[in-house]
Amino acid sequence: MVFASVPYSSFTINRGQPARYASSAKGERWFCAKCGTQIAYCDQDSPTSVDINVGSLDNPESVPPKSHIFTSSRIKWFDTNDALPRHADSDED
Repeated sequence: MVFASVPYSSFTINRGQPARYASSAKGERWFCAKCGTQIAYCDQDSPTSVDINVGSLDNPESVPPKSHIFTSSRIKWFDTNDALPRHADSDED
């Protein structure tokens, strides 16, 4: 899944309120309350930013990737065909 991290101050929801689910002790996922699409992930370790599901955006092409993270747990038959930096865990390896 492709996520884009942005400052909370730059993030707005234009319509409705997301459903929220505490998926771990430190993280919360936001979903569309009507269709179930995952919208965002919020992590207590990064309280000033929100990770947005790029596929939920009206114009996902406007957010090109800069790197690949958590490559150590990728599906073994999947590999991307680009030269972007790769990180075994987070981008702060």
